[in-house]
Amino acid sequence: MTSMKFGLLEFADWRSLAVLRRNARVYLRNWRTAFFPPAMEPLVYFAAFGLGLSGYVDNLHWRGRALPYTTYVAPGLVAYAAFNTSFYEALYSSYVRMFYQKTWDGILGTQVELRHIVWGEVLWAGSRAFMNTSFVALALALVHALGLVHLRLEVLPLLPLLGVFAGWAFAAFGLIFTAVVPSIDHMNYPVFLIGIPIALLSNTYFPVPTHNPWVGAIAQLNPVFHLSETLRSLLVDGELGPSFLPWLLSTTAALLLFIASAQYLIHRRLLRK
Repeated sequence: MTSMKFGLLEFADWRSLAVLRRNARVYLRNWRTAFFPPAMEPLVYFAAFGLGLSGYVDNLHWRGRALPYTTYVAPGLVAYAAFNTSFYEALYSSYVRMFYQKTWDGILGTQVELRHIVWGEVLWAGSRAFMNTSFVALALALVHALGLVHLRLEVLPLLPLLGVFAGWAFAAFGLIFTAVVPSIDHMNYPVFLIGIPIALLSNTYFPVPTHNPWVGAIAQLNPVFHLSETLRSLLVDGELGPSFLPWLLSTTAALLLFIASAQYLIHRRLLRK
C-alpha cells in the first residue's frame, strides 16, 4: 500500500469513526487517570493567575470597558483547555499509538486506510477537547456561584461545541509534528517553542499587545486568539461578538490545511518505500 489519497471529507466515513470508537474504548479503561489531570490543569492556572494575581492586577480594559481580572481570565481557561487537550493528545498519544504500540500498523491491515486513521485521531482529540471544555464550563459555573466571577451562564452549553471544532484543527496541527519528529524526546521542541507560546500568548491569561502591527498580524492568524475572544464575548456579553467570524474562518482554513499536511507527512513516514 504505497499510493496516497488525500481525504478531507472522510470525517464521517465509518472507517474514521471506527478509529474514533477504538480510541474511546481504550480510553474508558483508565478514564479516571486520563481525564482528571489534563482537565484540572486550566483550573490550576485559574487559581494561580485569576485568584493569585487578581489582588495585584487592576481591572483590564477590554473593548472599551473595565473587566475584573478573574472575569477576563475565565474564558481563557476554556480556550486553553480546547487547545491544550487536543494538541497534546495528537502530539503524544497519537505518536505512542503510531510508533511504540504499532496500533496504526495493525489497523492498516484491515479495511481502514491511512487517511481514515488521521481523521479518526483528529475526531478523537476533538472529543477529548469536548470533555475537558465541558468540565471547565462546569467549574466556571461553580466559581460564578461562589461570586468569584460574573459570567453569562446560559451560554455555557455552547462552549464545548466551539471547543470540539477548534480541537479538530488543533489536533491536525499536532499530528504534523507527530509525523516529523524523529523520537518522542524531540517533542520538547513543538511543546516549548510552539505549544506553550500559542496557548498563553492568545489573550487567554493576559492581553496581547495587538496595537503592535507585527503582533496584531500574527494574532489575526491565530485561531486560539479568536477562540479566546469569542468565548469572552459569549461569557461576558452573551453574544458571539466580532471575533466569531474570524475564528470560524481561521479555524476552518487551519483544519483543511493541517489535515492535508498531516496526511501527506504521515504517509511519507509510514508508507513510503
